Amino acid sequence: MTNYVALSIVLGLVAVSLLVAIYSRRYSRTAAEYYVAGRKVSWLQNSLALTGDYLSAASFLGVAGGIAVVGIDRAWDGIGFFGGYIVLLLLLAVPLRKIGKFTAPETLTTRFKNNRMIRMSAMFSVVLISTFYIIPQFVGAGALLQLLLGWEYLFSLLVIGVIVISYVAIGGMRATTYNQIIQGVILWMAMALILILTVVNMFDGNILGIVSEASQTIPPEYAAKELIGDPDIPEWSELTAGAAVAHVAERLTGAQPNALTPGVFAPGWMNIMALAIGLVFGTAGLPHVLTRYFTVERPRDARTSTLGVLALVGTFYLMATFVGLAAMYLLYPDLMGYFLAEEASIAQNMAVPLLGQLVGGNVLLGIAIGGAFCAILSTVAGLLITIGTSVTHDFYKEIINPDADERRQVRVAKTAIVGAGTIAVLAAIGLADQNVSYLVTLAFGIAASVFFPVLFLSVWWTKFTSQGALATIVTGITISAIFVLARLMGMDDIAGIPVLVNPALYSLPAALLAGTIVSLRTDDYGDVENFMLLAHGVELEE
Repeated sequence: MTNYVALSIVLGLVAVSLLVAIYSRRYSRTAAEYYVAGRKVSWLQNSLALTGDYLSAASFLGVAGGIAVVGIDRAWDGIGFFGGYIVLLLLLAVPLRKIGKFTAPETLTTRFKNNRMIRMSAMFSVVLISTFYIIPQFVGAGALLQLLLGWEYLFSLLVIGVIVISYVAIGGMRATTYNQIIQGVILWMAMALILILTVVNMFDGNILGIVSEASQTIPPEYAAKELIGDPDIPEWSELTAGAAVAHVAERLTGAQPNALTPGVFAPGWMNIMALAIGLVFGTAGLPHVLTRYFTVERPRDARTSTLGVLALVGTFYLMATFVGLAAMYLLYPDLMGYFLAEEASIAQNMAVPLLGQLVGGNVLLGIAIGGAFCAILSTVAGLLITIGTSVTHDFYKEIINPDADERRQVRVAKTAIVGAGTIAVLAAIGLADQNVSYLVTLAFGIAASVFFPVLFLSVWWTKFTSQGALATIVTGITISAIFVLARLMGMDDIAGIPVLVNPALYSLPAALLAGTIVSLRTDDYGDVENFMLLAHGVELEE
């Protein structure tokens, strides 16, 4: 049955996004305006836009949803996402803005002049990482429209794909920035409202009551696997939360994990380290996050906007952790029913909207779904504009048509945006049952293995060479891609090497090692003096 309150909120948000794109079109005629909003974004605007850009469907739906079905083990996602901005703040944010280019690949060739191999391999990495990151956003969008309107998953994907691709192609970075500001504020407030009403209405105003109930609850994803084939399966919809939790505890005797037990999702130290490394260093290597630092007016604005993001993102993930634990207990009958009915996608990704409906009726359900749509729209917009910018600036103008005027560059960028969005929609069809937060962590693993190591070494090591940069990129992307595919295919190991929840434990050290060894044996340091002066020179007051 259609929820008209939720539908009205979503339609209103879509209308605002499209109007902003149409309004911003007049400012998106030149390449600099289309790519980086003319570098006229203030630190506060950039903080809010980065928050909207970063708090994707993986954050709004996937982090709390993952905690709701697996337990506190999925809080690693939020911790890693938050920690990544500390790495960015300390190591890359200010140097990247001081260098002042349009894309991460162009930043590399500012040091290694006219090295097309580096620029091409970096551009390919931008497209791969960003497309892989877009896919789970569309997975979440399809599941949302299924819940909201009862549409088929495929039709839902097509609708949301057309909407977001259209407004990005029309409005460029300025429209993307304005929409991310609006959407970031809405989704942060939506999570806060859901948590407040949950604590007040369901736990008598005591937030620690959530922790108490979680400590007695066996994670539903784990429980459902253990109960497959059990002859004494109840009608879950007829049970209260407490009764459902008690029934599972009775059926699963012996030592069982609860919602606060670590290691349910990432068992063993290798998996925990892989997940932490991938999330923390992946944030510092995400192309669409790096692109936002090219939009601010001054280098110090990059530092200040990162501090703002840390405050907003940190509080968001803290709220999401409590919301996820509350959802596990309060929605336990529903989650068990979804898993045993082989509807894992709804169980893994829809806990936040369903909790919103439970504690606040259709209005809060509408706000929750609206917040999730904001997360999807803002993140996909940032990713698509990054793809369009890199394909045009790093490939088309660099290799195909160096004499292209700015209008032609903008047209090529729009074409690339449409193409990448279409590919992501098609890929999302085959990944409908994956948790959106987990899919994003795999994209983080690739980003941690490519852009973080190559940018870190380029910005901080004078003896880093062009050959070392190429070795870093190729090694990182090859090893991470192999282990991501192996994970998605359900493989346990590759030639005896365990396949972990994230590839970064293998691929990041390998990329750093390859870049270091090759650099020590070669001597093309590029325009190192001028590059280091740009990256670390004294910031002038304006």
